[in-house]
Amino acid sequence: MKDQLRNVFLTVGLGTLIFVPMLIIDNGLNDSMKSVLIWLGASILYGMSFSILELKTIFRIPLHFAACFAITFAVRIGYAYFTNGEVHLKKLFIVTLPVFIIVYVLLYFYIKNFGSIGSGNSKEEET
Repeated sequence: MKDQLRNVFLTVGLGTLIFVPMLIIDNGLNDSMKSVLIWLGASILYGMSFSILELKTIFRIPLHFAACFAITFAVRIGYAYFTNGEVHLKKLFIVTLPVFIIVYVLLYFYIKNFGSIGSGNSKEEET
């Protein structure tokens, strides 16, 4: 079951890299596709942030959380500015924070149970 879920998420990610350019070629770079590209770029940064989880410190999860939130909030600020010409930081923060926390916690438990995040304390992980 773990391998099947991991494969589903892997193929969704890889499929995105295939179908996004196809949609741009077919339908052009409209506002929806710009949004998809922005979040695809953010997803690449999220993937790079996983190197934080390889650190041998008790602060690796809070550091990863902070890095991912910074990415999310920066993208939201940029997106709001480019689409509306203005940014309401307080409103953006109030909307972004609870959604981010819920999604982060759900993904954390998914990856903890089916992925590759360990507790950092077991002897098996060190070998």
